[in-house]
Amino acid sequence: MTTINGLISAKSGPASAHGAALGIADAWSGAARDALSAWYEGGERLPYDPTLRAMGGGEQALRVFVRREGDVSHALSFLPGFPDGSSGWAKVLPHLPNATTMPKLFLDYVGMGDSDTPSDDYRFSTAERADLVEAVWRALGVRSTTLVAFDFSSLVVLEHLRRRLDRDARGEPEGGPEIRGVLTFNGGLFTDGHSHPWWTTPVLRRLPRWMGPLSSRSFAMFMMLAGVMWSSRFAGRTEAGLRVFNSLRSRDGVSYLSRAAGFVADHKAEGERLDFSHLFMAWRDRFPFLVGGSEDDAFEHRQVDLAKQRFARFGLEIAHLPGGHMTTDEAPRALAELIARFEQKLDSEAARS
Repeated sequence: MTTINGLISAKSGPASAHGAALGIADAWSGAARDALSAWYEGGERLPYDPTLRAMGGGEQALRVFVRREGDVSHALSFLPGFPDGSSGWAKVLPHLPNATTMPKLFLDYVGMGDSDTPSDDYRFSTAERADLVEAVWRALGVRSTTLVAFDFSSLVVLEHLRRRLDRDARGEPEGGPEIRGVLTFNGGLFTDGHSHPWWTTPVLRRLPRWMGPLSSRSFAMFMMLAGVMWSSRFAGRTEAGLRVFNSLRSRDGVSYLSRAAGFVADHKAEGERLDFSHLFMAWRDRFPFLVGGSEDDAFEHRQVDLAKQRFARFGLEIAHLPGGHMTTDEAPRALAELIARFEQKLDSEAARS
């Protein structure tokens, strides 16, 4: 069988490769859109008022995508990666236990996936994304959850854990559901551990406005910037790229690509407040943590190494999987098995206590 990479490399020269890539994009864009449509059709778009930080609101409310399976009062909360959103979990889902055994909750943050993209004056931030997650939990009656965060959603987890500590310091209720455990994969944890290539997230923050519409029409241009998310030897690289490309075009998500790309700077600006070190030590006796990373991750490969150096001796579980940053595409079965084992371990510990 001829692979995508084989079809492109069989041509000679960059111009031929560029043309072949565009041809594949044209041929598969319909299939990629159909796959996305199937994912979105499995969920719903709920009204959200970011001013009130609550679900609901009138005609002016933003609509955010939420997909729930099983009894969400005790669901695992699957938080999305940047920039594709909840559809990144689509290949992982078939390898997870069924909804009766493992209830699941997925969502797209404002501006990504099938959620509305707001006006230019909307300020994207880690805190803003945490507001939405907490609002969804309240509205859907989530009473306990395991947090499963991919990519930049690790920062949303850190923000939520910090808020709980702050509430506790003020003598207030913790707020939010009981947390059974925290699993992060290929995400930022330490402010001194980010290693994003210069032409990716750092450049996205400074893209001129005319680049958005242009990149939304050019799959080749998109892959020039984003292709590093997948390992070069991953045979499904172009197909996976098309999924992300089409997800960004779903609801003007291309503008989100640039406007929300400041999450690393956001994390660094928060300093100790959102550094994993203090938060892990504060919560490790209440629930377990697992930090995972891909062997060839181009974005956050230092984070797992730092976690191992600093906290493995304190019982922090560390996991490595093969492939590039987009483990959800490259190793979905292995990632699903890791998540399932972690949740089963939590269930066993709860049964013994």
